[in-house]
Amino acid sequence: MEIKVNFLDNLRLEAKFDDFTITADQPIRYKGDGSAPSPFDYFLASSALCAAYFVKVYCKARDIPTDNIRLSQNNIVDPEDRYNQIFQIQVELPDDLSDKDREGILRSIDRCTVKKVVQTGPEFKIEHVDNLDADANAMLMAQPDGTASTVILGKDLPLEQTIANMTAMLADLGMKIEISSWRNIVPNVWSLHIRDAASPMCFTNGKGASKESALCSALGEFIERLNNNFFYNDQFFGTEIANSEFVHYPNEKWFPLEEDDALPVGLLDEYCLDIYNPDDELFGSHLIDTNSGNKARGICAIPYTRQSDGETVYFPPI
Repeated sequence: MEIKVNFLDNLRLEAKFDDFTITADQPIRYKGDGSAPSPFDYFLASSALCAAYFVKVYCKARDIPTDNIRLSQNNIVDPEDRYNQIFQIQVELPDDLSDKDREGILRSIDRCTVKKVVQTGPEFKIEHVDNLDADANAMLMAQPDGTASTVILGKDLPLEQTIANMTAMLADLGMKIEISSWRNIVPNVWSLHIRDAASPMCFTNGKGASKESALCSALGEFIERLNNNFFYNDQFFGTEIANSEFVHYPNEKWFPLEEDDALPVGLLDEYCLDIYNPDDELFGSHLIDTNSGNKARGICAIPYTRQSDGETVYFPPI
């Protein structure tokens, strides 16, 4: 997840991520205004909140009310090394809770993501860039070994080379791709979720028998969705774009709607209609471009060249 920070007045800071904004400050004793928690306070709170989240998930799945469950966290600081701390999490449970659920709740707290990351020991990389907005790369934990060569029958390149090619292609487009989650619940089954750091709703999921094959799957689908505008198929572009010279591509063609709602002549062809409209249930009104919503303009179609015979066929972009 990409978090961008703005410097405000005095020692106040503003962190923006997804659709959220968090303000941090310092106590007055540290020359701040005391208007918000400090960054370290947020870190401490994240651990307690994460533990409580896993308790809530456990209880919700078993219809256990949380009204009488209380949780607290204290950080015990080593007097000789303030960076050496013990996070003591305590949970108060109702008397009528079964021993099985008591143990289950404690085990759920142990799964806290914040705790697991801290215990693993995150690595911090600090670097200078010329322009944060222009920085584009694949936020991968580890790049594939350049000497490795995993070849799958039927593929023209090794997985490692394919990953390098696709990440370079996305970087050239100015996109910063981040991996938000990995899953490997059973052996030889991997999945991951990748997204554009600046636009998290632009995402894909990849699956494979190895980490590399799952990553190839996700990157390939991401590029495919960019090519066919899938990421934006449910968005309304606005009236200005809807009435501009073109909405999607300069070579698009608009087909006016017929009075009887029949498919306009020239849209698709007999071969395609046999596939997409075998029962004659498709009407012109079904193909109105939702990005523009410009019904008066008709149906927007994009020309595609069929490789088998070189014929141009106009497809609606939905």
